[in-house]
Amino acid sequence: MRRILFSFAALASFVTAAAAQDVTASLKGPAAESVARYLKQTRIACYTQQGEQKCPIIDTATNASLFHGSFSNDPTPYAVAFVGYQYDQTGNAVNQMAIVFKEAGGRWTPVGRADETVGMEPRQVQFGQGVITYTGTVLGRNDSRANPTGRSRFSLKVTDRGVSFGKAGR
Repeated sequence: MRRILFSFAALASFVTAAAAQDVTASLKGPAAESVARYLKQTRIACYTQQGEQKCPIIDTATNASLFHGSFSNDPTPYAVAFVGYQYDQTGNAVNQMAIVFKEAGGRWTPVGRADETVGMEPRQVQFGQGVITYTGTVLGRNDSRANPTGRSRFSLKVTDRGVSFGKAGR
């Protein structure tokens, strides 16, 4: 019995490490290294078998995508990382956050983070005037939670004070 339990523990550890490795491996572009470092160093609330605690984002991350651009009113390079994460590691719900970075003097630094964004599989990302808009997958009219097919536009307002999430206008 101990051998079986050890094997399950080793498998769980391997799967967790593989997931974290895949998340950072999917990041491409000039801000990728800074985003990976942020995911490894920044702790967020998480719920595990031991109860609520603080975990590095990388330990809860399920996927990540990275987009680069500049705002129409600011030529400075920016990047936005969308990170799927699992707050409750004992369940199956996945949340999404967006982290915005700004390049200055060859360094990418975080501007802010919106922890509860909507619209999985972000795509058609556009940098406007202080706003990042994107299309994301959502539940459609007759969809099951496991297979969403709907899509909608969302926005991230970026200011010197941080990042806020909202639904984009049509």
